[in-house]
Amino acid sequence: MDVLKNSLDSIKIKAKQLALKVERLEKENEFLNKKLEQFQTKQGKIHIAQASKPSDTLASKTKNQGKEAASIKKLKKEVNQYIKEVEKCIEWVKEV
Repeated sequence: MDVLKNSLDSIKIKAKQLALKVERLEKENEFLNKKLEQFQTKQGKIHIAQASKPSDTLASKTKNQGKEAASIKKLKKEVNQYIKEVEKCIEWVKEV
């Protein structure tokens, strides 16, 4: 009878330990679910922010391309002016 009582006591102790472990795991699961929800919300905000960036980037690229085009035009103008000056110098040398 003593052996049976010891076995029952042991089972009760293990059942209590198991119940505590289940309770702890449920709390941990709840905590992790909250963290996951926060992470997903944060990821959603990042995704939305990134979705709006390409238009900003596109506007920036368009602006930069406009500046580059103006710069290229200016350089072409300067090169053409130098060519004209060199041609004038060649003409002047031929006359001398």
